[in-house]
Amino acid sequence: MKDLMNHRAVRLLVSVVLTFLFMGILVVCTSDKDPNRILVMLGGTMPEGLIQGFTYFLFFFGMCEVAWISGRITHENDAFSAHLLPEKENWVLSADDVSQLKLNMQSMERSQKFYMTDLIKKACTKYRLSKSSSEVLDLVDAQVRIYQEEMESEQSFISYVAWAIPSVGFIGTVIGIAASLGYAGAVSTPEGITKVTDMLSVAFDTTLVALALSIILMFGIHNLRKRQDSLFAHINAYLIENLINRFYK
Repeated sequence: MKDLMNHRAVRLLVSVVLTFLFMGILVVCTSDKDPNRILVMLGGTMPEGLIQGFTYFLFFFGMCEVAWISGRITHENDAFSAHLLPEKENWVLSADDVSQLKLNMQSMERSQKFYMTDLIKKACTKYRLSKSSSEVLDLVDAQVRIYQEEMESEQSFISYVAWAIPSVGFIGTVIGIAASLGYAGAVSTPEGITKVTDMLSVAFDTTLVALALSIILMFGIHNLRKRQDSLFAHINAYLIENLINRFYK
């Protein structure tokens, strides 16, 4: 748990740095007297661009979380290329083979640990105690669900960020509309009309940027969960085919 919080603190720091760099580039590029409309929309003017800056921070943090968990999934997938279980056809595991298999997993975990190695250890221990393939299958199914729920719980921050980004954009819209109403008394002058229209533009720019960032982040989340589901389905199938179905009856 402590390591998880330390990693998250690093990702928060990275997100802050990326936000300042991105906003700094935007502000420099928008410093002309007649800046490009797209740069203004992205938040290149200050202090109007602060809302966009906060949405960028949330976006970068969300993408850092997605990248970190995606890296974990890639690491867990590496276990399949390690060929931890016998994959030859007609290979049967005796009681001695099961004991040796558990020892092999314990030895491997000294250098690197996977969900797969932990699951194989638990399955071997269960089989040595019960001699029942069906009980081992129940254990594997239950343990895979636990691993999946554990990984999903680590994604709670991502779900919150995906919800927060458009919410911050809408807050910016409300602030912008309220600010434009402050110039309502001056709409009879060209300068007043310009002020009102500028503030309304800022108001809707925040929502547009937030929605665009949210769409990108949601795509990353969707792809992440697809990979996660594929990982645990593959783990389950691999153990059934190469461990549980090979126990000597």
